[in-house]
Amino acid sequence: MGDDYEYDQSCYDSMEIERQVSLQGVEILEIKDVIKVINRDMQELQDELYFDEDNTFELYMYFNWNREEILQKYYINSEALLAELKSKGIFNNHEKIIYNDLKGCCSVCFSEGKLIQLGCAHRFCESCIHQTIKQRVSQDKFLIVRCLQNGCNYRLPLQMLKRYSNLQEFENLLCRRFVDCSKYLAYCTGVDCNKIVKPTYTSVKEVTCQCTNKFCFYCKEDLHPPCPCDLVKKWLGEIKKDEANVRWIVVNTKSCPFCKRPVERSEGCNYMMCKPPGGCGKAFCYICSQPWEPDHKDHFKCNKYVAPTANFEKEKEVLQRYNFYYERFLNSQAAKEKAMQRLTQIKEQYITQIYEHYEFKYQDTQFLIEVMKELIQSRVVLKWSYCIGYYISKTNKQSAKLFDHYQELFEHACESLAISLMKLFDEIDKLNLQQKTDRPLHEQKRDFIDKKEKIQNASQKCFKMRQNLETAIYQGEINM
Repeated sequence: MGDDYEYDQSCYDSMEIERQVSLQGVEILEIKDVIKVINRDMQELQDELYFDEDNTFELYMYFNWNREEILQKYYINSEALLAELKSKGIFNNHEKIIYNDLKGCCSVCFSEGKLIQLGCAHRFCESCIHQTIKQRVSQDKFLIVRCLQNGCNYRLPLQMLKRYSNLQEFENLLCRRFVDCSKYLAYCTGVDCNKIVKPTYTSVKEVTCQCTNKFCFYCKEDLHPPCPCDLVKKWLGEIKKDEANVRWIVVNTKSCPFCKRPVERSEGCNYMMCKPPGGCGKAFCYICSQPWEPDHKDHFKCNKYVAPTANFEKEKEVLQRYNFYYERFLNSQAAKEKAMQRLTQIKEQYITQIYEHYEFKYQDTQFLIEVMKELIQSRVVLKWSYCIGYYISKTNKQSAKLFDHYQELFEHACESLAISLMKLFDEIDKLNLQQKTDRPLHEQKRDFIDKKEKIQNASQKCFKMRQNLETAIYQGEINM
């Protein structure tokens, strides 16, 4: 393949059309909309089963909000269902609760005063009940709060949970649990977006929220092209064991190979500078820690896994291999998040600065948004390619070899685009600092246009390399 690619706006036009179609295929809901659905379903269950609201709520939760399954089991054998519920403390007589007429010693804090008697006849002070509910709902994120007496299965009723917890927190948690169990709803996976998405058609897999974030509705995870859902779930199950602090260290910091000073990552690409003051001023590769100078043109190959040749124990090699792919998975995720932050900065700051300083037409600045979207999408594909790489290298060595080839070309294109953008952002940041220059405006404009063309060509190459990798997987050239 050649290295010269012409910029093709039609590729991005088609992507925009696809985005608009996706938006038309979903309904965006708020938490209050879902709470209405829950209340409506509970009321209908109450009317059919003649349960009170508290027991209907417990029943609804116990069956993971599946109303059809509840009614089916009830009408097949209602006595057996009630016996099962009572044995597990789900169906209770909450009318026995006494709130204010009792005095005595609380069996939790041993303080004397007014007590609340629960439906199970155990008594506690209001403060202990309040604090227990608050902790379970606010901190532990549970909707089930059992009696404070050790070994008692009695569950505190819905009305008591609402009374002694923050109502907004309770409804947020209630909504989250309902949506997590729903086949028809999903929370948007976008950063700081709490919208709930409901596809118009059940066959829709890729959905787009109004915040423009796209995610997979089948597994309710971020988009994971070209990785299949079952492999995604398998991979996520493996990485759940890792601690948050380990993840942050892996993603955000690296020891400088020259001066050993911790260096925090500021951009998504692998170029790392140990900046003074405090740092030695030398550059190195984030992935392999090798010096960037004088020639690190093959640094992209450091993302290709090579099994250790020494006679390590098998368990040690398995762990080492997992850590290799996991670190690169997190590395790509962090790079995607930083690219998303840059996209926001482009929209809110950079476009205006370019427009005002270089006196371009407004539409001449829009290319930055498009190439940044390509970088973000490429980071997503690259991230999930490491999941594929982890499993394919164990199951299909022939396909693994071909996969490594496609991934290496794609990695190279993605990093080249990221570095080109980083250099442009550095120049734009200088405009923000109002650094004076004696160069005529027409020369500055010409230099900017040259950089624009190089970035667009790099973006188009990245797009083509990404397509090549995805096509090879989707069309069966690479078998997993």
